[in-house]
Amino acid sequence: MGKRVASTSSFDFGPYAQILKTLLPRSRVIYLYAPDGDLLWSSDGTDSADLQPRIVELLESAKANPAAEAAGSRQMLGEAPAYTFLLRDELGAVLGVTAVLCREISREGDVPSFESVERTLSPLLVLARRDLAQQRVLVETGRFNIADTQELQWLLDVTHVDAPADSSGDGLQTLLDAFALRSECDLALLHLPGRRLERVSVRCAILPEELETLRGVVGTHLHRVTQLQQRTLIVNKVRETGAGGLVPFRILCVPLIRRGQVVGVAVAFNRAANRAFGNREARMLERLGPRLLEIVDMRFDTTTGLLTRHAFDEQAAAVLARNPQGLRALVYADVDQLHSVNDLYGFEAGDAVLRAIADVWRAQELPAESAIARLAGDRFVALLDGASTDAARAWAETTRLAVSELVPPERCAGLSLAASFGVATLAPGSTLEHALAGAESACRSAKEQGGNRIECFSLPAARIAQQQGELKLYRELVDAFEQGRFRLYAQPLAPMWDLSRPMRYEILIRLLDARGQAIAAERFLPVAARHQLLGRIDRWVFGELLTRLAACGSSLAETEAMFSVNLSLQSLQQPDLAAQIRTALIAARVAPSLINFEINEKAIVGRIDESERFLTELATLGCSASIDDFGTGGSSLAYLKSLKVSTLKIDGVFIKDLLTNPRSESMVRAILQIARQLELDTVAECVESQEAGAHLATLGVTYGQGMALAEPKPLNEVLEGLMKKAAPLLTEAVVLAPGDDRVH
Repeated sequence: MGKRVASTSSFDFGPYAQILKTLLPRSRVIYLYAPDGDLLWSSDGTDSADLQPRIVELLESAKANPAAEAAGSRQMLGEAPAYTFLLRDELGAVLGVTAVLCREISREGDVPSFESVERTLSPLLVLARRDLAQQRVLVETGRFNIADTQELQWLLDVTHVDAPADSSGDGLQTLLDAFALRSECDLALLHLPGRRLERVSVRCAILPEELETLRGVVGTHLHRVTQLQQRTLIVNKVRETGAGGLVPFRILCVPLIRRGQVVGVAVAFNRAANRAFGNREARMLERLGPRLLEIVDMRFDTTTGLLTRHAFDEQAAAVLARNPQGLRALVYADVDQLHSVNDLYGFEAGDAVLRAIADVWRAQELPAESAIARLAGDRFVALLDGASTDAARAWAETTRLAVSELVPPERCAGLSLAASFGVATLAPGSTLEHALAGAESACRSAKEQGGNRIECFSLPAARIAQQQGELKLYRELVDAFEQGRFRLYAQPLAPMWDLSRPMRYEILIRLLDARGQAIAAERFLPVAARHQLLGRIDRWVFGELLTRLAACGSSLAETEAMFSVNLSLQSLQQPDLAAQIRTALIAARVAPSLINFEINEKAIVGRIDESERFLTELATLGCSASIDDFGTGGSSLAYLKSLKVSTLKIDGVFIKDLLTNPRSESMVRAILQIARQLELDTVAECVESQEAGAHLATLGVTYGQGMALAEPKPLNEVLEGLMKKAAPLLTEAVVLAPGDDRVH
């Protein structure tokens, strides 16, 4: 862990570290080193053996070349970036080194450069240098200046606001108000044109026309000047506007810089009769700059300047918490045909349309405690506090008309802009997610009816009952994982015409409710799919199967049996799935040849390149694979020759009416012809009669699966039977898993 912090240190770096963590959320451990390399302070109480050599190297380099302007560097400690900053006083003497160890970052491109981190922390580093120098003066002379320490405490207080209390709910107004109060300026203004953001804090009486004049000065003059000079401006002399009129205000203007570009300004104004601005006010506003930009990046959409989805959820949650029983409504909008704009005129034109529509939303009058956001893509949402369904519909209608009256960008001449709207009330006690789903559903209905219209969401009684039933099943699923209420069954795939073929089995999962009653798979699997639980179910089935097979030892391989496990799309979306399978097989010591994976044809077609790589990896492991529900994807036929699969499972829709529908038989014959050409086995699903089974055998189907051929049995019963055939003396080798009753 490294050496402990020297107890002789009298400098408390804790307040600086708190601010640093606010400015740099990725920071994990913060250190302060003395000029001789000894550790003065660290946030976790220990030193870093990996950092020590770099600290010593930086200090020795500074001593060897005192005139050098090196400020520090970035190093990678494994996958964790570390930043070191050399602290010098005004005469160039070394005061120490600040080091920041950040959390691990998986991708090299995501690691911030030293220059960007230094710019973010610049105000804090300036203050740390000053206070370290003052401490040295205090030790040497006994004199101490308390002003900067008070400013540090103020900065810590205002940048550590967890729940912004201002009406905008974004934290920017809170910081601007805090600065205006602390600096005693008459007016403070934040201007970020790229995000269409402006905040104003007024501490004295000001006429509307005066405020508009100051806004013009900021947008037209000050922002342009700071873009050129990229430094703080202090103008204490009353100046004239471009039109020759006087602006009777003193001005302090701080540029907000990101990656070397001025993206906005923070400006303070004092009337000419009031006191002049000095370095104290400039330092205060400069120190707020990084925090202001951090809030903007975290909470505001880069294209439209509206709240992001995350910020909207936070603000809505705060509104609901303050008044849970209040009346509210959601308005959801989807821009009609935006994809056509992107396709015909390019994404730049599409972004221009989005910005214009966002300006319309921003221009609409909102009740207090309301919020508007861009959810994603071409979707917008508004939370209207205190609004009934009728009031929300009226607001949406005004917004819809304003959107339809927009003049499109010049390059999109002739284009008509429109949006579809959905309205849903947020009843007391309901969740934001449910109301948002209702508003989205109503918006979808509006689009299906031609677009450029408004629909209100109402939930019929049948739908309410359906939702309640789904909620109950969801809870059963979650409880089943914790309480062990899943069971594995195996259904034989019977050889149809060559009885010498080895047996195959499809592994099926059963869910028992709290009373031990089985719940049909067709009921709970769709719920699991909608709530992203299929991947978890797949992992449980595969892991449990390996446990059972491992208990049988190596004798099971002599039977040449094969067990098929279904893989859902949710599982296939895991990039390291093949590696997980390989690790599990090695740990369980189960022969890969015992395992076959069944993958739905539509899942393969939807991600053909990834599927081809995954199936190749499976084949390398020694496992086989089948395409499930074959015949419904269609487009996969062109890719069959490159997919490492051994079996096609013919979709049951062609088998159920095989004897009565000539088209179904034609489809089966076509699939069999493809399988023969590619030397693949075939399995017919849903064989529900002996007559159908006999006919499939004459057609040449390799295996059949269905209740007419063999019913599913508990997996342990199937394994016992196989073990008896493989080694009669090992009948007792199969051990039932706890709680796995044999169900007949």
